[in-house]
Amino acid sequence: MVPQLRTHITNLVEVASKHPDRSALKVPLLSDKGTFTGYETLSFAQFLGDVENSARYWTRELSKKGLKQGDVVGLWLKGLSYLDGLVIWGISRTGFTPQIFSVKLTSGEVIATLLGGADAKAFLVEPSWVDKAKVNVPMIPIVDTRFMDLDHLPLAPVWVPSSDKDIVTIYHSSGSTSGMPKSIPVTVGWLEFCIIKMQELLPQKEETVIAANGTFAHPAIFMVTTGVHASAGSIILPKEMPCSSSEIKLMVKEYGLRSLFMYSSYLADRLRDAHSDPELLRAFQSLEDIMFGGLPLEQEEASWARAKGLKMKEVFASTELGVLMSSVGGNGPDSTLLQPMKGTSYKLLPVNSGNLNNTEVSASEQLLELVVSAESRDCPVPALRNKETGNFHTGDLFVEAKPGLYESRGRNDDWIKMSSALRCDTLAIEQNIMEKCAFDLIDRVVVVGSGRPSPAVLVEPKAEQADPLSLSKEILRRITPFHERRYMHERIDNARYVIILPHGSLSKTAKGSVQRKLVEKTFQTQLDQVYASA
Repeated sequence: MVPQLRTHITNLVEVASKHPDRSALKVPLLSDKGTFTGYETLSFAQFLGDVENSARYWTRELSKKGLKQGDVVGLWLKGLSYLDGLVIWGISRTGFTPQIFSVKLTSGEVIATLLGGADAKAFLVEPSWVDKAKVNVPMIPIVDTRFMDLDHLPLAPVWVPSSDKDIVTIYHSSGSTSGMPKSIPVTVGWLEFCIIKMQELLPQKEETVIAANGTFAHPAIFMVTTGVHASAGSIILPKEMPCSSSEIKLMVKEYGLRSLFMYSSYLADRLRDAHSDPELLRAFQSLEDIMFGGLPLEQEEASWARAKGLKMKEVFASTELGVLMSSVGGNGPDSTLLQPMKGTSYKLLPVNSGNLNNTEVSASEQLLELVVSAESRDCPVPALRNKETGNFHTGDLFVEAKPGLYESRGRNDDWIKMSSALRCDTLAIEQNIMEKCAFDLIDRVVVVGSGRPSPAVLVEPKAEQADPLSLSKEILRRITPFHERRYMHERIDNARYVIILPHGSLSKTAKGSVQRKLVEKTFQTQLDQVYASA
């Protein structure tokens, strides 16, 4: 008998039948005045009941619009609340395919294009954003279905996929290419392997409790929730993102938190807090795992954490692939080195470091690009693969520190990661600025901001005596239409982020290009001041 293919919905149904009373989620509780009072524990039976109630409601509403099972339904939501997750799981339970948009993507034109590309038949919207949506399909405000009496409405059987190529949901890349995020379909086969990888990564102990990372509008929390629930573990949804130090202490002390997963820039802030907060340090020391990723963790904080006995684990992941690598962990000499997840089929191919402008390389190092073979179960859909090789070229660079163990060395392209671990195409911004301003205002430009909330532009003007403030404002005015189409974390939306430099400040390489990382280091103090004033 061929085993049944799994989805996040079939997993939920199965776990709810085996462990109905076990905790699935802990969600923030607010008083009538909006004051945080703790977390409400929802069992798997309760979560499944809420999902089915949501499915009944949306089946009725979308059927009125002529939709049928398998149709794509766009969702534009904040992604921070239990209700947001409930809408996604509810739409999946109906048999429709959710296409998920973050409210950080604010261009109605871009969203309409992506909906059209997926042949979406309806669009569910965060109520406060209804007036901003400009789409050509039926639009319905998202509502809270938890307390509606809907048991009289029909509920279709759970959709069981017939092929591992069936699409479960559609997310989008965290950065824009040519002003447009890429659609990233999640297939059944990809999701099944994601579950396997998450179970390898996460502690497989009874009733694992892990704090959510990110929002339901981005795939990380979808992957973590699906993987943890497959093992009947529990997810805590923090009241704010990123978690505050006080909330981490509360989750550990009162709600059984065992594993923490945070983006590196946010974790570094919490570790700094722990230097002077013994209670927070003890909370960290009690955790079975502290997982981080998105960017390298600051070396000083990483070393301090390990010296204090914190169980640190780096996770290397992407929207297209899920988790690719994780660090060895433990206290040995190899603890910080990365190793591919089991069952993957990756190639690490040599690259010519002479062609790289944005990566600092030791003369003795051989850089390797991670390439995902087409036969690897986590290889994304063919539309995202290299047309010549048929494989997926990540653009991520490594060096082999020991056989089978690696250290990250950044990327071989012009993408950077922001503090939120979301991506930004710096070259596209530079090209737009040169297109709009090179003929009369500027000679040279470089975009920086790795690990920052948003990018900044360093500019050399044509006129040596140009007024910096006036020039910054004029450059911003010209590039604003381009940035309005981009994610909020990719935008330059204030003249303070257009920094005017003296002539000759942006020194070129022998090839005539500017080394982004070197420039970022050179002007770090000035950049720190700019971001501190935001």
